[in-house]
Amino acid sequence: MDSYKPDSPEGADLRVSEEAVESLGQKIALLERRASLAEQRANALATALESARTGCWEWNIENQTIHIDRQWAAITGHAPGDFDTLTIDQWRELCHPDDLGPVTQSMAALLESGAESLELNLRVRHKNGEWIRVLDRGRITRREENGKPLWLTGSRQAAASGGDNSEALIKKAQEELLALIDNIPGAIYRIDAAGQTSIRTKPPAFLQALASEHHGAPLLNTLSMIHQDDRHMVAEAYSKLRESCQSRTLVYRIVTPEGEPRWIEDHMRSLFSNDGSYNGIEGMLCEVTDRITSLEEARRLELQLRKSQRLETIGTLAGGIAHDFNNILTPILGYAEMGLSSLADDDPMHEFFAEILLAAERAQKLVAQILTFSRAEEGKIEPVSMQAIIDEAILLLRPSIPATIIIEEYIDHSCRKILADPNQMHQVVVNLCTNAFHAMEQTGGTLRIGLREISASASLPSAMPKLPAGEYVDLTISDTGTGMDDLTIERIFEPFFTTKSIEKGAGLGLSVVHGIITAASGQLSVESNQGKGSTFHVYLPVIEKKTIARKEDKPAPVAVAKQAANVLFIDDEPAAIHMVTIMMTKLGYNIHAEKSPTEALKIFREQPDKFDLVITDLTMPDMTGLQLTTELHKISPSIPVILMTGYGKVLDHDTPLRHYGIHRLLKKPVKLAQLASAIHEVLSSTNPQKEI
Repeated sequence: MDSYKPDSPEGADLRVSEEAVESLGQKIALLERRASLAEQRANALATALESARTGCWEWNIENQTIHIDRQWAAITGHAPGDFDTLTIDQWRELCHPDDLGPVTQSMAALLESGAESLELNLRVRHKNGEWIRVLDRGRITRREENGKPLWLTGSRQAAASGGDNSEALIKKAQEELLALIDNIPGAIYRIDAAGQTSIRTKPPAFLQALASEHHGAPLLNTLSMIHQDDRHMVAEAYSKLRESCQSRTLVYRIVTPEGEPRWIEDHMRSLFSNDGSYNGIEGMLCEVTDRITSLEEARRLELQLRKSQRLETIGTLAGGIAHDFNNILTPILGYAEMGLSSLADDDPMHEFFAEILLAAERAQKLVAQILTFSRAEEGKIEPVSMQAIIDEAILLLRPSIPATIIIEEYIDHSCRKILADPNQMHQVVVNLCTNAFHAMEQTGGTLRIGLREISASASLPSAMPKLPAGEYVDLTISDTGTGMDDLTIERIFEPFFTTKSIEKGAGLGLSVVHGIITAASGQLSVESNQGKGSTFHVYLPVIEKKTIARKEDKPAPVAVAKQAANVLFIDDEPAAIHMVTIMMTKLGYNIHAEKSPTEALKIFREQPDKFDLVITDLTMPDMTGLQLTTELHKISPSIPVILMTGYGKVLDHDTPLRHYGIHRLLKKPVKLAQLASAIHEVLSSTNPQKEI
């Protein structure tokens, strides 16, 4: 954990609901209120002292100096700058001559008697020349081995006239003050001019193991207890405090003897004598580990939320762009296919159409990758063994990986199956392994592939995403390559973002992986350090029982109609209308095409018996394909409908097409053979007596 910086910018993919976002905001607000608790308590002592007109003093018996605070000076009418440290001679000059002798004798007797506390009632000189009566109370700190007094620490309060009642009030205030000091949630300390740090209160739990007894006083080796990454910051603050009288607040880490870091908030100020000499530093240490940990966790959740929202926005944009590209590719692919089929193999134009068809198919695959990233492309879901997927992927990849890269496998073959598209899971493994291979291509290294089963719990490392309760397979793919910095990690799942050369990828590999894993109800996280490699973790929920696999569509030959059928075709793209009209005519069907769903509905309402089949696009102005289908079935419930779309995921995965009145779903760009097969299948199943 780095040093906490309150002004630092504020984030594995985490999908958070609106309720969770609201809860997160409430949590941050609560933490901000708690953040001021230590400072409020630190100010409580000063407030109580000023309210009771009570000052504090500390008499160092060894060097015969007395350190006072501003309230002590105020009692005698002096400004805070008039006094800071007094010598014994200066203290004597302030005492009334008639009281000096008895007070000195009483203090000497008290120190020799072995008592632990003192109480002195004396008169002192006010700045205006008058004598006022004060009450000094204090505690004596002695050496453990011989009982010799080291210093006196106490308070001074002006004693008002009024006899015993005033004394009782002063004593009560003194007791309240001592109780408040004992309950300070931190440690008051002082660093003398020689750099020795002593604790003025009982060391709290977080400092007890670090404090050492020296002549009966608890001491701290300040810099040695501070985390090495924070020492420079603290040393620089100490240096500034030695230069002039000022106050500072630092947040840094100390390290316990067990090696555990603890966060500390340090309120400190420098001390100077009247002649400008540096006397040391005083301050208060408060532990804020829980607060910092909570703030770090809240900040991490907020960053993950922002990242998730950003990727979701990019995915929505990518899905829309892919839809438009599919509409553009539909006529390109269709015309190229029909042109190629109408030419002889030795025709010079045959090669041109073949190249157009090849380029269109490559573009189609690229669009499919974009749709996968945006989670708009549905796969064929079935129980999948990740062990088998990994074996297949390694078999495919091994010949292309140079001998300088070693592949290590750590596979638990007892892992249960997951529910996913096997082709997409194969793509996940291949993409992550290829990414690792590229990171080690120049230097060589080790590619590690691991698979194990885990349970989501609070004991998981903080680097892992917050998984819902359940059992998961943890697919780990790591390399010893170049690694990534934080800025790169923040963007690696964005489409078309890449640090590789253009020959090695377009920046869609990790974006596709992210989309596949999220669509499979899984989560993805990455850990990386520059020069030390990267590790990707894929978490996918396991299944308890098998699920029936969805039937795959098998390509069929072009089926030419044996008897003409009347087809109503609706699409708002003129190019698609023209291309499909040519295709349908070539297949032997009678087609009536409309670009407006409203106009198509009007025509169908006038002559519902004229049409044997309706083919409609999904996304159109005024009315969607699903809405149009509903209206058509109100007129003729038996009319078969084929839905075409260029977007990908349209319907609920678990809802049959029949629920929407759809007999078949065709994804753009559609080929001639696919269109012929779909029409033949639908017309044969809905009108078996009519030969199609």
